[in-house]
Amino acid sequence: MSETYAVSETGTYTEARAVAVFKLQDSEEFAKYAAARKISYDTAQKWADDLLYLAKAKVLRYFEIQCSINGNKFRGYKYILSDDGSLQENSQSGGIDLYNLPAECVVGLFADVDFTKPNSQEVSSYLASQGWGTSGSSLGGSATYERAFSKNGYGVKRYRIDL
Repeated sequence: MSETYAVSETGTYTEARAVAVFKLQDSEEFAKYAAARKISYDTAQKWADDLLYLAKAKVLRYFEIQCSINGNKFRGYKYILSDDGSLQENSQSGGIDLYNLPAECVVGLFADVDFTKPNSQEVSSYLASQGWGTSGSSLGGSATYERAFSKNGYGVKRYRIDL
């Protein structure tokens, strides 16, 4: 007697879809923070590259762009990954009024990474080599859905968080 087992995944992840979402949409979003002088253009590109790496490694659950003044977080934008094929909306980037942020506002990036995956050691090494710290935390607070960016069902949903 023999038995056969099969495993299937319902995700629509492909590297091409991840590249389309992270290199185009998120690069545009981050570039707007650079244009508003909240981060440098080099930082904007680094964020897009690092998030693309995490998406390709299939360990990124969500990320947040967090705004703070003197270390006190007051607002942010949460981007939740959707890879089940259900996300069909592809909004234009933007919709964030960066020019009305206080001059002393500092912008940072937080990523929620799934370290239960088999490649977690490789991912940890990569993040350390890129200067990522381990002391960050999610914003919490109430989130309001704003828009989504996708390609063939794979993408991210953006929420505004006010604390």
